[in-house]
Amino acid sequence: MINDATPALAAILVPALAAWVAIAAPTPARAADLDLPGGCAIAGSANLHETGGGFEAGRLEVTIPGTGSPTPPSLHAARLRADAKGAASVGPAQLEQASTAAAAALLTALSSQHSGACPDAVLQTAMRPLAHGVQTGGGYDFTWTDVSVRAGTTRFGAHRLALHVAGDGRTAHLTGMLDGAVSNDRAAGLFPESLDVRVALPASELPALLSATGGHGAPVDVTIEQAVARRGATTLSGHGRASIASTPDAGTGVGHLTAQGFDALIEAANAPGLERLRTGLFLAKLVAHRQGDQSDWDLAWQQGTLMVNNVPLPLR
Repeated sequence: MINDATPALAAILVPALAAWVAIAAPTPARAADLDLPGGCAIAGSANLHETGGGFEAGRLEVTIPGTGSPTPPSLHAARLRADAKGAASVGPAQLEQASTAAAAALLTALSSQHSGACPDAVLQTAMRPLAHGVQTGGGYDFTWTDVSVRAGTTRFGAHRLALHVAGDGRTAHLTGMLDGAVSNDRAAGLFPESLDVRVALPASELPALLSATGGHGAPVDVTIEQAVARRGATTLSGHGRASIASTPDAGTGVGHLTAQGFDALIEAANAPGLERLRTGLFLAKLVAHRQGDQSDWDLAWQQGTLMVNNVPLPLR
């Protein structure tokens, strides 16, 4: 559950969103309302229909065609449901654009293929109506089920990804939940089976946050109110502050992390190719403040280096 992009990944998951389990389905029909301007993100759905103030999309597929990769980054979901609550200026069309923009930003971040990314203006334009809705007291719910993400040679999957966005006028509160996650990555044994994250930031910064996730713009400061990741006998929980930038190395973060069952996480890093990561986890154990099965650390991330209780960890 820890890698060289750990501080940024939690925040990537919140606005986007993202979770993932591979699904088999026929090629979805075209759904022009889901596409982003300029064709930087192409979306299709076998069954797209409105539901009052929101929409549902069955067998959803989103791809980024301009990366030059033989297999473009893509996101598939058996179902996506989106609803707006108390946001009079936001309807199905705005939610559709925002959901595709979030998927495009997530795929860009995971694949690191910024050359074919959606332009900054496209991402911010898609998110701006939702930011205005939050500033007027509105909120949104997005739920993806049976989701798979393909980014390069890596596959991620999950049974359910949910994102709740609400605000009190000035502040936006984002709650992301991920359940049933799997991965084919060599560090799959460290990937959280469930993840719950609560983040707060100025509501006006929501478009900039999506833009930064998608590889553009200036860093955006967020407060991580709580993050809890679970896998088997291991539970990690923490809070802190982060500056989300276009790349993990450009971001910064500080916080506090508590672990239960940390030894099980170290054992999970026995896979070939994870020797450096296992060493880093072992060093983290040595410098932890421990009480029984609980370990505590103060964390800092800057210029691609993770400091744990003032000790740099060799994650690369």
